[in-house]
Amino acid sequence: MLELIGILFVVQGIGGLINNLQSDSGKSWFLVNHIEALNGYEIPISIALIVVGGLLAGGKYLLKEKDKYMRKNKDN
Repeated sequence: MLELIGILFVVQGIGGLINNLQSDSGKSWFLVNHIEALNGYEIPISIALIVVGGLLAGGKYLLKEKDKYMRKNKDN
């Protein structure tokens, strides 16, 4: 379930970033553009969504690799 949420965050972040970097950023379906409290912070929030989404989507695999590494070094 966290992987799905992570993928959604990444899609929202990338789309919001592209939309806000365009010179004529018109109407869009990206959440960052529709939340009034985030006006002026759309680009940093989009980057944060990409990072957090990447960690959520790939965190399980990162922890699995770390666990394998720790077990390998523990046996030696």
